[in-house]
Amino acid sequence: MAGVLGIVSIVLPTLFMTDLRQFNAPLFPIIRTAIEGISTWSFGLLLFSGFCLKWFSNLSSWKIGFATLAFFPIMAVLEIFIDSSSHNMLPFEFVLYAVYSIPAIVGAYLAEGIKLALGNK
Repeated sequence: MAGVLGIVSIVLPTLFMTDLRQFNAPLFPIIRTAIEGISTWSFGLLLFSGFCLKWFSNLSSWKIGFATLAFFPIMAVLEIFIDSSSHNMLPFEFVLYAVYSIPAIVGAYLAEGIKLALGNK
């Protein structure tokens, strides 16, 4: 569920950005376009996704945060199998995905803090 919410959080805002340049990719052009044209809306949705996931689960906030972006490295590796020249900055790309997971981690910690303040575990 977290991975799906992560994809939706990244892709959904780009569907409303009509002036966004479209990028080509071997398998997932919409994902590449969304990553290249990421917006503050995406980060807000990632924060909200992390918050909701933590609110309704007992998973670790770190796990929730990284799980929201877990499908992105998998998709990158799949594209490398199709076209080995498609991801020439792969190690940096993985670091970028880790950075992009920070809003979801923050959202999860916010939910955890609110739950503790309200006396819910």
